[in-house]
Amino acid sequence: MRDEDLLSLKYILERRLVYLQEMSYTLEQSLQEMSTLKLQENADIISTQSQLRFDDSMLTRNQSEIGEIESSLLKFEQGSYGICEMCEEEIGIERLQAKPHARFCINCREIFEKKEKEKERT
Repeated sequence: MRDEDLLSLKYILERRLVYLQEMSYTLEQSLQEMSTLKLQENADIISTQSQLRFDDSMLTRNQSEIGEIESSLLKFEQGSYGICEMCEEEIGIERLQAKPHARFCINCREIFEKKEKEKERT
């Protein structure tokens, strides 16, 4: 992989990390504020509970992606960025451009997803 491609992907990851951290902070503040509200009307209670669930779901998803990005940035430091965690082959540039924090090449991702689905069934 070319150095300019690597630098571009690292920049994208760093920007996404900052964005997700800022969004997570905002969601955390919103969750704290909503949890202290003293609501009287059923419609307000239902609406607030719905928003709390949505914000909590978004926060969980953001935290997961933050972890994946931090892991990818660590791989840059270790010199292993862009290497599939399963087959240890280089992940294609097209895949990394679509998902810069990809852990697996396309073939291994399919295998990983099949294994995950099997775990869910049992």
